[in-house]
Amino acid sequence: MDWPGLREALLADDAGAQLRALDAAGRLTAALPELEAGRGFAQPELHAYDVLGHSLAAVDAVDAVFADGAAGRAFREAIGWVDFDRWLGREVGGEPIAALVRLGALLHDVAKPATATVVEGRLRFPRHGPAGADLMAERLTGLGLGEEAAGLVTKLIRYHLRPQELVRNWPATDRAVRRFVRDLDGEVLALMVVNLADGWATQGPRYTREHFRRHCGFVNYVLARAWAASEDDGPAPLVTGDDLITELGLSGGRLLGAVLTSVRHAQLEGHVRTREEALALARDVLGRPGATD
Repeated sequence: MDWPGLREALLADDAGAQLRALDAAGRLTAALPELEAGRGFAQPELHAYDVLGHSLAAVDAVDAVFADGAAGRAFREAIGWVDFDRWLGREVGGEPIAALVRLGALLHDVAKPATATVVEGRLRFPRHGPAGADLMAERLTGLGLGEEAAGLVTKLIRYHLRPQELVRNWPATDRAVRRFVRDLDGEVLALMVVNLADGWATQGPRYTREHFRRHCGFVNYVLARAWAASEDDGPAPLVTGDDLITELGLSGGRLLGAVLTSVRHAQLEGHVRTREEALALARDVLGRPGATD
C-alpha cells in the first residue's frame, strides 16, 4: 500500500476503524512494518492496551476530537478562541493536516518495543519519542510523503511527551515556551491533539468526561502560553501568560487564552497602553458573567 491508499484511510471520519480493517488484511503493517513489534507488547498497568492497540485507540481519539460529536464540540468550546475547523482545513507540504495528525497519533509510540527497559522493577521506555522519529523518517519519505509533511509527522512522534515536560517546572517560563514553539515550527495545536489522544488511549474505557475536560483545559493552557510567548507582531505584549498566572492567580486552563486574546487585541487597538491597564482589563474580563463557568 502506498501513501495515497493510507491517506484515504487517514482522512475517513472513522480512520481508526479503517486502519483496523487494513491491519486485519495485513496491509497496515505491510506499509508500516515498524508497527508490528507493538502487537501484543504489554505495557504497564496504567495502560489499557498493548502498544499497537494503544496506537489505534489514539487514532480513535483523534477521530472523536475532529468530529462534530460531544467530544468534538467540547474540545472546540475549550479552545473557543481558536478557529479549529479552519485549522483542520490546512495542508502541510500539500497534505491534509488531518491525515498527518492521525498518522502522528498512529506512530507516536512506534519505538516503545525497541526502547523498553526495566528500571527498579518497572517497565520504562526512555526517549521513545526521539527514537521513533528517527526510526520513521526514512520510512515516511519512502512511503511517498514529501519532506515537509514527513517532517511534521516526525515532530509529532519526537515531541508527543513534550507538553508534560514543558510544565514540569511550574509555571513554564516564556523562554521555555518559545523554545517549544520553535522546535515544533509553530505546529503546537497538532501536537496537542496527539498529546490528548495519547492520554485518552492510555486510559481506554477508564477515560472519563472529567479526564477529558481537564485535558482540554491543559491543551488550551499550552496553546495560550504558546500564542502569548511567540506573538511578535506589533509592540511587545504588555502582559504575558506568566503575568496572568502570578498577578491574577490563574492556574491555566480554558480562561487563559480568552483573557490573553482580549488584552492583546485591546493593546493593538490602543485601548490599553500600560501594564497596569492591561492587568485591570484582564481582571474585568475574569469578572464578567459566565467567565468562570
